Amino acid sequence: MRHLKKAATAAALTAAIGVCMAATPASAASGDYNNYWFGCNYDSSNTFKFRIFYNSDLAGDYRNIGYAVYDFDAVEDGTSRSPLKYCGFRSSGKGQHVKNNAASARNTHSTYTGVLYYNSGYKGAADYVWGNVNKLDATYNNNASFKWVNL
Repeated sequence: MRHLKKAATAAALTAAIGVCMAATPASAASGDYNNYWFGCNYDSSNTFKFRIFYNSDLAGDYRNIGYAVYDFDAVEDGTSRSPLKYCGFRSSGKGQHVKNNAASARNTHSTYTGVLYYNSGYKGAADYVWGNVNKLDATYNNNASFKWVNL
């Protein structure tokens, strides 16, 4: 009976630790994973309501973003950290890194403002994007992170 009680306690403790460990990192990494693998879907009805463009005037290659990105050069792709790149559907910007290579952006989210930051970690100068921005101001070719804000 005593061994059964110890085994049950150990199993409950192990399960609780597993739940705590899985909840925090998985939620943070899942946004990165989705941005990395699903950010090239052209369909505007998906959850990726922010589109960043390589050229001014919403031209050149693009990348859709649906979740916060702490550092465009270190996105969790499921096995490692990789740079987020433009999708490769248009010639200008094809295969280039998104970090420090954005000139314009479009936000079609009905509630949130998309914010592009100059530095990684949501720091530094920022462009607040609601609707179309044909030429970024504070982060033109100097963009390192992104997040949604509710203003």
